[in-house]
Amino acid sequence: MIHKSFDAKYLTYLARFIRKRDKEAFAELYNYTHKKVDQYALQFLKDPHLAQDAVQEIYILIYKNIDSLKEDSLFLSWMNQITYHVCCDFLRKVRSQSYEQTDFSSDPKVLNIPSDDDCFRDISDRDFLEHYREALDSLSYQERQTFLLRYDHDFKLEEIADFLNCSLSSVKRYLKSSKRHLAERLRSFQN
Repeated sequence: MIHKSFDAKYLTYLARFIRKRDKEAFAELYNYTHKKVDQYALQFLKDPHLAQDAVQEIYILIYKNIDSLKEDSLFLSWMNQITYHVCCDFLRKVRSQSYEQTDFSSDPKVLNIPSDDDCFRDISDRDFLEHYREALDSLSYQERQTFLLRYDHDFKLEEIADFLNCSLSSVKRYLKSSKRHLAERLRSFQN
């Protein structure tokens, strides 16, 4: 994932110059990071054209919003968050477009999350999907990100840990907690 691939000190150094609108520093940032950001966006979105659009948006946001970065030393984490949120936004737009075009009664596997609990299998009911989204929104930020990266985007646990800048045990704890909370909320809907 993005986090361990880059030298944080070097990115901190570049951030200082980008903050001053140094175009050469921004070009260096792009050259230094774009392959990993491209790879991440493609893995997340699973569509090369959509991933290209997302990457373009990521770098535009970095350049436009560099002044919102409180400390240059936090640049890598800040860039990761922008990357994640832009990819989520792009995915949300695509899903909302396909949601409007999908006849759920003819598609029995709208959401298929591998799990031992039946409440996570073959969700096709619109009301249930709405309840599922509400249940996801009720999770903590870390739990929701971990759950979605794992089950919506098939990330490995190590990749999630890298992205969230946390330990592997924390990722496992977030997953366990998110699954427990979701199962509780979704079981109440099924009864």
